[in-house]
Amino acid sequence: MKAKTITESQQQYIIFFLGSRKFGVNITQTREILDSKNLTSVPDSPEFIRGIINLRGSVVPVIDLHVRLNVNQKKEDKNNKKIIIVELDGITAGMMVDDVKEIKGLTREEIVNLPELCKNVDSDYIEGVGRTDSDELLLLLDLAKILSRKEIKDLKRVDQVDREVQEEN
Repeated sequence: MKAKTITESQQQYIIFFLGSRKFGVNITQTREILDSKNLTSVPDSPEFIRGIINLRGSVVPVIDLHVRLNVNQKKEDKNNKKIIIVELDGITAGMMVDDVKEIKGLTREEIVNLPELCKNVDSDYIEGVGRTDSDELLLLLDLAKILSRKEIKDLKRVDQVDREVQEEN
């Protein structure tokens, strides 16, 4: 398989799966991709928070994108997930996905706006629709807009508690 060269007129997107659906996120919004780790569940946390992980000494909340985006999860897909680490308004968070397929360059011509009929009040996180060589469509997400301001504020509280615990040690 020949590797494709990404030109300056393209933006790079990480292509990932949730169930049988393909999504993309601009690589500039991500820090790293991890294999699934042991998650520690947090009682009374919002439903979309899958748990927390230890990332090089920091406690990082992990958001289950299946729940957040209301995408059905296949029963056999419960294990071997990937976690995309991102920065959201100054805090580090993980986005749990089924699998990461590739990094793909898309030109402006290959990205179109979501049709008006498909737009929902809560769909500000959809950056556009990417068209690939094989005529597949994939939703391009803006991970900075996945969570509401209140939800980010809640995550900041978890982050602040983590920093205070680290300072005590």
